[in-house]
Amino acid sequence: MAAQEPSPPSSLEGNKPGFPKKILANKLEDKHLCNICLKILRRPFQAQCGHRFCFYCFNKAVSSGPQKCSGCIKEDIFEEATSILKQGCAFPDNAAKREVEALEAVCINEECSWTGTIKEYEANHEGKCDFRIFPCPSCKELLRANELERHNERECPERILNCKYCKEPFHFKNIKAHDEICPKYPMICEGCAKKKIPREKYVDHIKLCSKFRTPCRFHVVGCDMTVEKEKIHDHEQACSYEHLNLLLHFIMGIKVNLESLQPQSLELAGHKIHELHQSLRELELKMGQLSGAGAPVQGACAPLPPPPAPTLGTSFTPLPTAVGAALELQLHSEKTKVAELSRHCQELELKVSTFENIVCVLNREMERSATTMEAYNRQHRLDQDKIEILNNKVRQLERTVGLRDLSIVEMEAKMRDMSAATYDGVFVWKISDFSKKRQDAVAGRAPAMFSPAFYTSKYGYKMCLRIYLNGDGTGRGTHLSLFFVVMRGHSDALLKWPFNQKVTLMLLDQNNREHIIDAFRPDISSSSFQRPVSDMNIASGCPLFCPLSKLDTKNSYIRDDTIFIKAIVDLTGL
Repeated sequence: MAAQEPSPPSSLEGNKPGFPKKILANKLEDKHLCNICLKILRRPFQAQCGHRFCFYCFNKAVSSGPQKCSGCIKEDIFEEATSILKQGCAFPDNAAKREVEALEAVCINEECSWTGTIKEYEANHEGKCDFRIFPCPSCKELLRANELERHNERECPERILNCKYCKEPFHFKNIKAHDEICPKYPMICEGCAKKKIPREKYVDHIKLCSKFRTPCRFHVVGCDMTVEKEKIHDHEQACSYEHLNLLLHFIMGIKVNLESLQPQSLELAGHKIHELHQSLRELELKMGQLSGAGAPVQGACAPLPPPPAPTLGTSFTPLPTAVGAALELQLHSEKTKVAELSRHCQELELKVSTFENIVCVLNREMERSATTMEAYNRQHRLDQDKIEILNNKVRQLERTVGLRDLSIVEMEAKMRDMSAATYDGVFVWKISDFSKKRQDAVAGRAPAMFSPAFYTSKYGYKMCLRIYLNGDGTGRGTHLSLFFVVMRGHSDALLKWPFNQKVTLMLLDQNNREHIIDAFRPDISSSSFQRPVSDMNIASGCPLFCPLSKLDTKNSYIRDDTIFIKAIVDLTGL
Protein backbone atom coordinates (compact mmCIF):
# COMPACT_ATOMS: atom_id res chain seq x y z
CA MET A 1 0.00 0.00 0.00
CA ALA A 2 2.91 2.38 0.62
CA ALA A 3 3.81 2.38 -3.08
CA GLN A 4 0.33 3.48 -4.24
CA GLU A 5 -0.07 7.08 -5.37
CA PRO A 6 -2.31 9.41 -3.30
CA SER A 7 -5.90 9.66 -4.59
CA PRO A 8 -7.07 13.21 -5.44
CA PRO A 9 -10.48 14.37 -4.19
CA SER A 10 -13.56 14.12 -6.40
CA SER A 11 -14.80 17.04 -8.46
CA LEU A 12 -17.94 17.44 -10.54
CA GLU A 13 -17.09 20.94 -11.75
CA GLY A 14 -14.80 19.93 -14.59
CA ASN A 15 -11.64 21.23 -13.01
CA LYS A 16 -9.80 17.91 -13.41
CA PRO A 17 -8.31 16.00 -16.36
CA GLY A 18 -9.75 12.70 -17.54
CA PHE A 19 -10.41 9.48 -15.63
CA PRO A 20 -7.49 7.01 -15.36
CA LYS A 21 -7.58 4.20 -17.92
CA LYS A 22 -7.55 1.42 -15.34
CA ILE A 23 -10.99 2.51 -14.14
CA LEU A 24 -12.62 0.63 -17.05
CA ALA A 25 -13.87 -2.88 -16.42
CA ASN A 26 -14.02 -3.66 -20.16
CA LYS A 27 -11.80 -3.00 -23.20
CA LEU A 28 -10.81 0.62 -23.77
CA GLU A 29 -11.69 2.30 -27.10
CA ASP A 30 -9.61 5.19 -28.50
CA LYS A 31 -12.71 7.30 -29.17
CA HIS A 32 -13.21 7.60 -25.42
CA LEU A 33 -9.75 9.11 -24.85
CA CYS A 34 -8.85 12.80 -24.50
CA ASN A 35 -6.36 13.91 -27.17
CA ILE A 36 -4.40 15.95 -24.60
CA CYS A 37 -4.21 14.01 -21.32
CA LEU A 38 -4.73 10.63 -23.10
CA LYS A 39 -7.12 9.55 -20.33
CA ILE A 40 -10.84 8.72 -20.44
CA LEU A 41 -12.88 11.81 -21.30
CA ARG A 42 -14.35 13.82 -18.43
CA ARG A 43 -17.03 16.32 -19.59
CA PRO A 44 -16.04 15.82 -23.28
CA PHE A 45 -15.86 18.77 -25.68
CA GLN A 46 -15.52 18.39 -29.46
CA ALA A 47 -13.39 20.79 -31.53
CA GLN A 48 -14.14 21.85 -35.11
CA CYS A 49 -11.74 19.21 -36.38
CA GLY A 50 -13.79 16.45 -34.72
CA HIS A 51 -11.33 15.48 -31.99
CA ARG A 52 -12.55 15.27 -28.40
CA PHE A 53 -11.00 16.75 -25.27
CA CYS A 54 -11.74 16.96 -21.57
CA PHE A 55 -13.29 20.31 -20.68
CA TYR A 56 -10.43 20.96 -18.24
CA CYS A 57 -7.69 19.92 -20.69
CA PHE A 58 -9.12 22.05 -23.53
CA ASN A 59 -9.40 25.20 -21.40
CA LYS A 60 -5.91 24.70 -20.02
CA ALA A 61 -4.45 24.23 -23.50
CA VAL A 62 -6.05 27.36 -25.04
CA SER A 63 -5.64 29.56 -21.95
CA SER A 64 -2.25 30.74 -23.27
CA GLY A 65 -3.52 31.28 -26.82
CA PRO A 66 -4.53 29.24 -29.91
CA GLN A 67 -2.87 25.80 -30.17
CA LYS A 68 -2.49 23.23 -32.94
CA CYS A 69 -4.56 20.09 -32.47
CA SER A 70 -2.18 17.26 -31.53
CA GLY A 71 -4.67 14.70 -32.86
CA CYS A 72 -4.73 16.28 -36.32
CA ILE A 73 -0.93 16.42 -36.38
CA LYS A 74 -0.64 12.79 -35.29
CA GLU A 75 -3.16 11.61 -37.93
CA ASP A 76 -1.58 13.88 -40.58
CA ILE A 77 -4.89 15.65 -41.35
CA PHE A 78 -3.91 19.11 -40.14
CA GLU A 79 -5.90 21.93 -41.78
CA GLU A 80 -5.31 25.57 -40.90
CA ALA A 81 -9.03 26.40 -40.88
CA THR A 82 -10.25 23.69 -38.48
CA SER A 83 -7.21 22.27 -36.66
CA ILE A 84 -6.43 25.35 -34.56
CA LEU A 85 -7.81 25.10 -31.02
CA LYS A 86 -8.97 28.37 -29.49
CA GLN A 87 -11.60 29.76 -27.16
CA GLY A 88 -15.14 29.37 -28.49
CA CYS A 89 -14.29 26.83 -31.18
CA ALA A 90 -15.40 23.75 -29.19
CA PHE A 91 -18.80 22.62 -27.91
CA PRO A 92 -19.99 20.08 -25.33
CA ASP A 93 -20.25 16.61 -26.85
CA ASN A 94 -23.28 15.25 -24.98
CA ALA A 95 -23.38 12.06 -27.05
CA ALA A 96 -19.81 11.18 -26.08
CA LYS A 97 -20.57 12.19 -22.49
CA ARG A 98 -23.48 9.72 -22.33
CA GLU A 99 -21.33 6.98 -23.85
CA VAL A 100 -18.51 7.54 -21.36
CA GLU A 101 -20.83 7.80 -18.35
CA ALA A 102 -22.49 4.50 -19.30
CA LEU A 103 -19.18 2.56 -19.39
CA GLU A 104 -18.69 -0.11 -16.73
CA ALA A 105 -16.15 1.00 -14.13
CA VAL A 106 -14.26 -0.36 -11.15
CA CYS A 107 -12.55 1.53 -8.33
CA ILE A 108 -8.84 2.18 -8.93
CA ASN A 109 -7.98 1.99 -5.23
CA GLU A 110 -6.45 -1.26 -3.99
CA GLU A 111 -8.75 -3.71 -2.14
CA CYS A 112 -11.88 -1.70 -3.01
CA SER A 113 -14.55 -3.95 -4.57
CA TRP A 114 -16.88 -1.19 -5.85
CA THR A 115 -18.29 -1.58 -9.38
CA GLY A 116 -20.73 0.51 -11.38
CA THR A 117 -20.76 3.02 -14.22
CA ILE A 118 -18.38 5.96 -14.68
CA LYS A 119 -21.29 8.32 -13.97
CA GLU A 120 -21.93 6.60 -10.64
CA TYR A 121 -18.19 6.53 -9.91
CA GLU A 122 -17.80 10.30 -10.42
CA ALA A 123 -20.98 11.25 -8.59
CA ASN A 124 -21.01 8.86 -5.64
CA HIS A 125 -17.68 7.09 -5.18
CA GLU A 126 -14.62 8.95 -6.52
CA GLY A 127 -14.34 11.36 -3.62
CA LYS A 128 -15.84 9.09 -0.97
CA CYS A 129 -13.97 5.78 -1.29
CA ASP A 130 -12.61 4.60 2.06
CA PHE A 131 -9.62 3.07 0.26
CA ARG A 132 -8.30 6.36 -1.20
CA ILE A 133 -4.67 7.03 -0.33
CA PHE A 134 -3.68 10.33 1.32
CA PRO A 135 -0.37 11.54 2.75
CA CYS A 136 -0.48 12.39 6.42
CA PRO A 137 -0.12 16.21 6.56
CA SER A 138 2.41 15.89 9.39
CA CYS A 139 4.62 12.83 8.78
CA LYS A 140 3.78 12.35 5.04
CA GLU A 141 3.05 8.61 5.52
CA LEU A 142 0.58 7.29 2.92
CA LEU A 143 -2.67 6.12 4.50
CA ARG A 144 -6.17 5.10 3.51
CA ALA A 145 -8.96 7.58 4.06
CA ASN A 146 -10.57 5.39 6.72
CA GLU A 147 -7.26 5.15 8.61
CA LEU A 148 -6.29 8.83 8.51
CA GLU A 149 -8.29 9.97 11.54
CA ARG A 150 -7.04 7.15 13.78
CA HIS A 151 -3.46 7.75 12.58
CA ASN A 152 -3.65 11.48 13.35
CA GLU A 153 -5.05 10.82 16.82
CA ARG A 154 -2.99 7.81 17.96
CA GLU A 155 -0.09 6.84 15.69
CA CYS A 156 1.49 9.84 13.94
CA PRO A 157 4.93 10.58 15.45
CA GLU A 158 4.51 14.23 14.43
CA ARG A 159 1.12 14.68 16.10
CA ILE A 160 0.87 17.52 18.58
CA LEU A 161 -0.05 16.72 22.17
CA ASN A 162 -0.62 18.94 25.16
CA CYS A 163 1.49 18.21 28.24
CA LYS A 164 -0.79 16.98 31.02
CA TYR A 165 1.35 18.85 33.54
CA CYS A 166 2.15 22.28 32.02
CA LYS A 167 -0.48 22.17 29.21
CA GLU A 168 2.10 23.27 26.63
CA PRO A 169 1.95 21.64 23.14
CA PHE A 170 4.76 19.44 21.79
CA HIS A 171 5.33 16.81 19.10
CA PHE A 172 4.82 13.24 20.27
CA LYS A 173 8.34 12.26 19.19
CA ASN A 174 9.74 14.89 21.60
CA ILE A 175 7.82 13.65 24.64
CA LYS A 176 10.99 12.54 26.49
CA ALA A 177 12.80 15.77 25.72
CA HIS A 178 9.82 17.76 26.98
CA ASP A 179 9.64 15.71 30.18
CA GLU A 180 13.28 16.63 30.85
CA ILE A 181 12.52 20.36 30.90
CA CYS A 182 8.83 20.53 31.83
CA PRO A 183 8.65 22.94 34.80
CA LYS A 184 5.56 21.15 36.14
CA TYR A 185 6.88 17.58 35.76
CA PRO A 186 6.38 15.71 39.08
CA MET A 187 9.61 14.79 40.86
CA ILE A 188 10.18 12.44 43.83
CA CYS A 189 12.46 13.57 46.65
CA GLU A 190 15.17 10.94 47.22
CA GLY A 191 15.31 11.90 50.89
CA CYS A 192 11.78 12.21 52.26
CA ALA A 193 10.16 10.30 49.33
CA LYS A 194 7.64 13.09 48.84
CA LYS A 195 5.94 12.75 45.44
CA LYS A 196 4.55 15.12 42.84
CA ILE A 197 7.00 17.95 43.49
CA PRO A 198 7.02 20.24 40.40
CA ARG A 199 10.47 20.44 38.83
CA GLU A 200 10.47 24.24 39.21
CA LYS A 201 10.17 23.82 43.01
CA TYR A 202 12.42 20.76 43.41
CA VAL A 203 15.65 22.71 44.05
CA ASP A 204 13.96 24.78 46.77
CA HIS A 205 12.61 21.59 48.32
CA ILE A 206 15.95 19.77 48.60
CA LYS A 207 17.54 22.89 50.13
CA LEU A 208 15.07 22.63 53.02
CA CYS A 209 14.53 18.85 53.14
CA SER A 210 16.25 17.41 56.24
CA LYS A 211 16.04 13.87 54.82
CA PHE A 212 17.92 14.64 51.60
CA ARG A 213 21.28 12.84 51.49
CA THR A 214 24.42 14.86 50.72
CA PRO A 215 28.12 13.83 50.50
CA CYS A 216 30.20 14.08 53.69
CA ARG A 217 32.37 17.20 53.94
CA PHE A 218 35.45 14.91 54.09
CA HIS A 219 34.70 13.35 50.68
CA VAL A 220 37.65 15.30 49.20
CA VAL A 221 40.02 13.23 51.37
CA GLY A 222 38.30 9.89 50.79
CA CYS A 223 35.06 9.60 52.85
CA ASP A 224 32.48 8.16 50.45
CA MET A 225 29.48 8.32 52.78
CA THR A 226 26.27 10.20 51.85
CA VAL A 227 24.34 11.35 54.91
CA GLU A 228 20.96 12.92 55.55
CA LYS A 229 21.28 16.63 56.29
CA GLU A 230 19.89 16.30 59.80
CA LYS A 231 22.44 13.56 60.62
CA ILE A 232 25.62 15.18 59.25
CA HIS A 233 26.71 16.37 62.73
CA ASP A 234 26.17 12.89 64.22
CA HIS A 235 28.15 11.31 61.36
CA GLU A 236 31.10 13.67 61.85
CA GLN A 237 31.21 12.93 65.59
CA ALA A 238 30.89 9.17 65.12
CA CYS A 239 33.50 8.99 62.35
CA SER A 240 35.99 11.58 63.65
CA TYR A 241 38.75 8.90 64.03
CA GLU A 242 38.25 7.71 60.45
CA HIS A 243 38.23 11.30 59.18
CA LEU A 244 41.52 12.07 61.02
CA ASN A 245 43.07 8.90 59.61
CA LEU A 246 42.00 9.91 56.08
CA LEU A 247 43.48 13.38 56.62
CA LEU A 248 46.76 11.84 57.88
CA HIS A 249 47.09 9.64 54.80
CA PHE A 250 46.27 12.60 52.57
CA ILE A 251 48.95 14.80 54.21
CA MET A 252 51.54 11.99 54.17
CA GLY A 253 50.95 11.54 50.49
CA ILE A 254 51.64 15.23 49.93
CA LYS A 255 54.83 14.95 52.01
CA VAL A 256 56.07 11.98 50.00
CA ASN A 257 55.47 13.90 46.80
CA LEU A 258 57.44 16.84 48.12
CA GLU A 259 60.33 14.67 49.29
CA SER A 260 60.57 13.19 45.85
CA LEU A 261 61.41 16.69 44.67
CA GLN A 262 64.37 17.25 47.14
CA PRO A 263 67.06 15.03 45.47
CA GLN A 264 66.50 16.87 42.27
CA SER A 265 66.94 20.16 44.14
CA LEU A 266 70.18 18.94 45.82
CA GLU A 267 71.55 17.82 42.48
CA LEU A 268 70.88 21.30 41.16
CA ALA A 269 72.78 22.67 44.19
CA GLY A 270 75.75 20.35 43.42
CA HIS A 271 75.87 21.66 39.88
CA LYS A 272 75.88 25.18 41.27
CA ILE A 273 78.84 24.37 43.58
CA HIS A 274 80.73 22.87 40.63
CA GLU A 275 80.25 26.11 38.76
CA LEU A 276 81.67 27.97 41.80
CA HIS A 277 84.80 25.73 41.71
CA GLN A 278 85.28 26.61 38.06
CA SER A 279 85.08 30.30 38.92
CA LEU A 280 87.63 29.92 41.75
CA ARG A 281 90.09 28.11 39.45
CA GLU A 282 89.89 30.91 36.90
CA LEU A 283 90.52 33.39 39.73
CA GLU A 284 93.65 31.39 40.81
CA LEU A 285 95.11 31.52 37.30
CA LYS A 286 94.67 35.27 37.15
CA MET A 287 96.30 35.76 40.56
CA GLY A 288 99.35 33.61 39.56
CA GLN A 289 100.02 35.95 36.69
CA LEU A 290 100.39 38.94 39.03
CA SER A 291 104.20 39.39 39.50
CA GLY A 292 103.91 41.76 42.44
CA ALA A 293 102.01 39.31 44.58
CA GLY A 294 103.73 38.13 47.80
CA ALA A 295 104.32 34.62 49.05
CA PRO A 296 101.37 34.68 51.44
CA VAL A 297 99.17 35.56 48.61
CA GLN A 298 100.79 32.88 46.43
CA GLY A 299 100.31 30.34 49.22
CA ALA A 300 96.69 31.31 49.53
CA CYS A 301 96.32 30.95 45.82
CA ALA A 302 98.10 27.58 45.46
CA PRO A 303 96.85 25.50 42.57
CA LEU A 304 93.56 23.77 43.31
CA PRO A 305 92.95 20.24 42.19
CA PRO A 306 90.26 19.92 39.55
CA PRO A 307 86.93 19.13 41.24
CA PRO A 308 85.29 15.86 40.35
CA ALA A 309 81.79 15.91 38.88
CA PRO A 310 79.57 16.52 41.91
CA THR A 311 77.00 13.94 42.75
CA LEU A 312 74.85 13.32 45.78
CA GLY A 313 77.06 11.92 48.58
CA THR A 314 80.36 13.05 46.93
CA SER A 315 82.92 14.66 49.38
CA PHE A 316 84.72 17.73 48.11
CA THR A 317 88.47 18.50 48.36
CA PRO A 318 89.26 20.76 51.36
CA LEU A 319 89.31 24.42 50.36
CA PRO A 320 90.97 27.46 51.88
CA THR A 321 89.09 29.03 54.80
CA ALA A 322 87.86 32.11 52.90
CA VAL A 323 86.72 30.02 49.98
CA GLY A 324 85.11 27.45 52.28
CA ALA A 325 83.21 30.16 54.09
CA ALA A 326 81.98 31.52 50.79
CA LEU A 327 80.91 28.06 49.74
CA GLU A 328 79.12 27.50 53.05
CA LEU A 329 77.21 30.73 52.56
CA GLN A 330 76.36 29.74 49.00
CA LEU A 331 75.22 26.27 50.12
CA HIS A 332 73.11 27.75 52.90
CA SER A 333 71.54 30.06 50.36
CA GLU A 334 70.81 27.11 48.07
CA LYS A 335 69.24 25.15 50.94
CA THR A 336 67.08 28.15 51.75
CA LYS A 337 65.98 28.30 48.14
CA VAL A 338 65.24 24.55 48.18
CA ALA A 339 63.10 25.01 51.31
CA GLU A 340 61.24 27.87 49.66
CA LEU A 341 60.74 25.75 46.54
CA SER A 342 59.39 22.89 48.68
CA ARG A 343 56.98 25.22 50.46
CA HIS A 344 55.93 26.73 47.14
CA CYS A 345 55.40 23.23 45.67
CA GLN A 346 53.22 22.32 48.66
CA GLU A 347 51.11 25.42 48.13
CA LEU A 348 50.81 24.61 44.42
CA GLU A 349 49.75 21.03 45.23
CA LEU A 350 46.96 22.34 47.44
CA LYS A 351 45.86 24.79 44.76
CA VAL A 352 45.98 22.10 42.06
CA SER A 353 43.82 19.81 44.20
CA THR A 354 41.32 22.60 44.78
CA PHE A 355 41.26 23.51 41.10
CA GLU A 356 40.78 19.86 40.10
CA ASN A 357 37.68 19.67 42.29
CA ILE A 358 36.40 22.93 40.82
CA VAL A 359 37.06 21.67 37.27
CA CYS A 360 35.13 18.46 38.00
CA VAL A 361 32.18 20.46 39.29
CA LEU A 362 32.34 22.79 36.29
CA ASN A 363 32.48 19.84 33.88
CA ARG A 364 29.35 18.37 35.45
CA GLU A 365 27.64 21.76 35.28
CA MET A 366 28.68 22.16 31.63
CA GLU A 367 27.25 18.74 30.74
CA ARG A 368 24.05 19.51 32.61
CA SER A 369 23.82 22.95 30.95
CA ALA A 370 24.42 21.45 27.49
CA THR A 371 21.63 18.91 28.06
CA THR A 372 19.31 21.63 29.32
CA MET A 373 20.21 23.92 26.41
CA GLU A 374 19.48 21.18 23.89
CA ALA A 375 16.12 20.54 25.53
CA TYR A 376 15.37 24.28 25.51
CA ASN A 377 16.28 24.45 21.82
CA ARG A 378 13.88 21.62 21.06
CA GLN A 379 11.20 23.36 23.09
CA HIS A 380 11.96 26.61 21.24
CA ARG A 381 11.40 24.86 17.91
CA LEU A 382 8.12 23.48 19.26
CA ASP A 383 7.13 26.98 20.38
CA GLN A 384 7.99 28.38 16.95
CA ASP A 385 5.82 25.72 15.30
CA LYS A 386 2.99 26.56 17.69
CA ILE A 387 3.39 30.29 17.01
CA GLU A 388 3.25 29.66 13.25
CA ILE A 389 0.10 27.54 13.66
CA LEU A 390 -1.50 30.23 15.82
CA ASN A 391 -0.50 32.96 13.35
CA ASN A 392 -2.14 31.01 10.53
CA LYS A 393 -5.27 30.60 12.64
CA VAL A 394 -5.28 34.33 13.46
CA ARG A 395 -4.93 35.24 9.77
CA GLN A 396 -7.72 32.82 8.89
CA LEU A 397 -9.94 34.25 11.63
CA GLU A 398 -9.18 37.80 10.46
CA ARG A 399 -10.27 36.87 6.94
CA THR A 400 -13.41 35.21 8.31
CA VAL A 401 -14.21 38.23 10.49
CA GLY A 402 -13.67 40.54 7.50
CA LEU A 403 -16.09 38.50 5.40
CA ARG A 404 -18.58 38.41 8.27
CA ASP A 405 -18.31 42.19 8.71
CA LEU A 406 -18.92 42.68 4.99
CA SER A 407 -21.93 40.34 5.15
CA ILE A 408 -23.27 42.21 8.19
CA VAL A 409 -22.92 45.57 6.42
CA GLU A 410 -24.74 44.21 3.37
CA MET A 411 -27.42 42.66 5.59
CA GLU A 412 -27.89 45.91 7.52
CA ALA A 413 -28.27 47.83 4.26
CA LYS A 414 -30.86 45.31 3.06
CA MET A 415 -32.68 45.53 6.40
CA ARG A 416 -32.77 49.34 6.19
CA ASP A 417 -34.11 49.16 2.64
CA MET A 418 -36.73 46.60 3.64
CA SER A 419 -37.83 48.61 6.68
CA ALA A 420 -38.17 51.78 4.57
CA ALA A 421 -39.83 50.09 1.58
CA THR A 422 -43.55 50.57 0.81
CA TYR A 423 -45.74 48.46 -1.47
CA ASP A 424 -48.63 50.78 -2.40
CA GLY A 425 -46.93 53.22 -4.79
CA VAL A 426 -46.75 55.95 -2.12
CA PHE A 427 -43.38 56.77 -0.56
CA VAL A 428 -42.31 59.50 1.90
CA TRP A 429 -38.57 60.16 2.05
CA LYS A 430 -37.22 61.84 5.19
CA ILE A 431 -33.92 63.68 4.65
CA SER A 432 -32.34 64.72 7.98
CA ASP A 433 -29.17 66.81 8.52
CA PHE A 434 -30.24 68.81 5.49
CA SER A 435 -27.74 71.65 6.03
CA LYS A 436 -24.70 69.36 6.17
CA LYS A 437 -25.81 67.29 3.18
CA ARG A 438 -26.45 70.45 1.17
CA GLN A 439 -22.95 71.75 2.01
CA ASP A 440 -21.52 68.40 0.82
CA ALA A 441 -23.48 68.79 -2.42
CA VAL A 442 -22.22 72.37 -2.95
CA ALA A 443 -18.62 71.22 -2.30
CA GLY A 444 -19.07 68.33 -4.74
CA ARG A 445 -18.40 65.64 -2.14
CA ALA A 446 -21.89 64.09 -2.46
CA PRO A 447 -23.85 65.92 -5.18
CA ALA A 448 -26.63 63.30 -5.38
CA MET A 449 -28.56 61.08 -2.99
CA PHE A 450 -30.71 58.01 -3.64
CA SER A 451 -33.75 57.09 -1.58
CA PRO A 452 -34.55 53.55 -0.41
CA ALA A 453 -36.52 51.49 -2.91
CA PHE A 454 -40.33 51.36 -2.91
CA TYR A 455 -42.83 49.32 -4.92
CA THR A 456 -46.25 49.62 -6.55
CA SER A 457 -47.15 46.26 -4.97
CA LYS A 458 -45.49 43.22 -3.41
CA TYR A 459 -44.60 41.93 -6.87
CA GLY A 460 -44.85 45.24 -8.72
CA TYR A 461 -42.47 47.81 -10.14
CA LYS A 462 -39.36 48.65 -8.09
CA MET A 463 -38.51 52.39 -7.95
CA CYS A 464 -36.51 55.00 -6.05
CA LEU A 465 -35.93 58.77 -6.00
CA ARG A 466 -32.73 60.69 -6.75
CA ILE A 467 -32.24 64.21 -5.41
CA TYR A 468 -29.57 66.87 -6.08
CA LEU A 469 -29.58 69.31 -3.14
CA ASN A 470 -27.55 71.85 -5.16
CA GLY A 471 -29.30 71.13 -8.45
CA ASP A 472 -28.27 69.25 -11.58
CA GLY A 473 -28.01 70.23 -15.24
CA THR A 474 -29.99 73.42 -15.91
CA GLY A 475 -30.84 73.71 -12.23
CA ARG A 476 -27.28 73.48 -10.87
CA GLY A 477 -26.72 76.08 -8.15
CA THR A 478 -30.23 77.54 -8.42
CA HIS A 479 -32.74 74.74 -7.90
CA LEU A 480 -33.28 71.55 -6.01
CA SER A 481 -33.47 68.78 -8.65
CA LEU A 482 -35.65 65.71 -8.07
CA PHE A 483 -35.77 62.63 -10.32
CA PHE A 484 -37.69 59.36 -10.53
CA VAL A 485 -35.72 56.11 -11.19
CA VAL A 486 -37.05 52.74 -12.36
CA MET A 487 -35.01 49.88 -10.83
CA ARG A 488 -34.57 46.25 -11.77
CA GLY A 489 -36.84 44.06 -9.61
CA HIS A 490 -37.40 40.35 -9.04
CA SER A 491 -40.80 40.34 -10.79
CA ASP A 492 -39.96 42.41 -13.90
CA ALA A 493 -40.75 39.49 -16.21
CA LEU A 494 -44.37 39.53 -15.00
CA LEU A 495 -44.91 43.27 -15.51
CA LYS A 496 -46.03 45.34 -18.49
CA TRP A 497 -43.29 47.37 -20.17
CA PRO A 498 -42.54 50.17 -20.79
CA PHE A 499 -43.52 51.74 -17.46
CA ASN A 500 -46.50 54.05 -18.15
CA GLN A 501 -47.89 55.12 -14.76
CA LYS A 502 -48.34 58.78 -13.79
CA VAL A 503 -45.77 59.96 -11.21
CA THR A 504 -46.36 62.82 -8.74
CA LEU A 505 -43.41 64.35 -6.84
CA MET A 506 -43.94 66.59 -3.79
CA LEU A 507 -41.85 68.67 -1.36
CA LEU A 508 -44.05 68.65 1.73
CA ASP A 509 -44.91 71.79 3.66
CA GLN A 510 -44.65 70.64 7.25
CA ASN A 511 -47.59 72.93 8.13
CA ASN A 512 -49.66 71.13 5.46
CA ARG A 513 -50.41 74.33 3.54
CA GLU A 514 -48.41 74.87 0.36
CA HIS A 515 -46.79 71.66 -0.88
CA ILE A 516 -44.53 72.00 -3.94
CA ILE A 517 -45.94 69.54 -6.47
CA ASP A 518 -44.86 68.39 -9.90
CA ALA A 519 -46.27 65.49 -11.89
CA PHE A 520 -45.49 63.83 -15.18
CA ARG A 521 -46.52 60.85 -17.30
CA PRO A 522 -43.58 58.77 -18.61
CA ASP A 523 -42.39 59.03 -22.20
CA ILE A 524 -42.69 55.38 -23.24
CA SER A 525 -40.10 55.88 -25.98
CA SER A 526 -37.45 56.89 -23.41
CA SER A 527 -34.98 54.27 -22.23
CA SER A 528 -35.63 55.50 -18.68
CA PHE A 529 -38.96 53.63 -18.61
CA GLN A 530 -38.03 50.44 -20.49
CA ARG A 531 -37.42 47.18 -18.65
CA PRO A 532 -34.09 47.66 -16.78
CA VAL A 533 -31.08 45.69 -17.96
CA SER A 534 -28.88 46.97 -15.11
CA ASP A 535 -29.60 47.74 -11.46
CA MET A 536 -31.38 50.99 -12.38
CA ASN A 537 -32.37 53.00 -15.45
CA ILE A 538 -31.36 56.59 -16.23
CA ALA A 539 -33.17 58.96 -13.86
CA SER A 540 -35.98 61.12 -15.27
CA GLY A 541 -37.78 63.98 -13.57
CA CYS A 542 -37.58 67.64 -12.66
CA PRO A 543 -34.18 69.43 -12.73
CA LEU A 544 -35.99 72.70 -11.78
CA PHE A 545 -38.18 71.15 -9.10
CA CYS A 546 -37.81 73.84 -6.41
CA PRO A 547 -35.80 77.11 -6.29
CA LEU A 548 -33.13 77.05 -3.61
CA SER A 549 -34.05 80.60 -2.66
CA LYS A 550 -37.45 79.37 -1.57
CA LEU A 551 -35.79 76.94 0.83
CA ASP A 552 -33.48 79.63 2.22
CA THR A 553 -36.38 81.86 3.31
CA LYS A 554 -38.15 81.24 6.54
CA ASN A 555 -40.87 78.74 5.77
CA SER A 556 -42.08 75.35 6.90
CA TYR A 557 -40.39 73.20 4.24
CA ILE A 558 -37.32 72.78 6.49
CA ARG A 559 -37.95 72.10 10.15
CA ASP A 560 -35.46 70.64 12.65
CA ASP A 561 -32.99 70.56 9.72
CA THR A 562 -35.22 67.98 7.99
CA ILE A 563 -37.26 67.93 4.76
CA PHE A 564 -39.80 65.40 3.47
CA ILE A 565 -40.13 64.30 -0.17
CA LYS A 566 -43.23 62.39 -1.23
CA ALA A 567 -43.74 60.32 -4.38
CA ILE A 568 -47.10 58.98 -5.59
CA VAL A 569 -47.36 56.49 -8.45
CA ASP A 570 -50.79 56.19 -10.01
CA LEU A 571 -51.83 52.55 -9.83
CA THR A 572 -54.63 52.84 -12.38
CA GLY A 573 -54.52 49.93 -14.79
CA LEU A 574 -52.22 47.75 -12.68
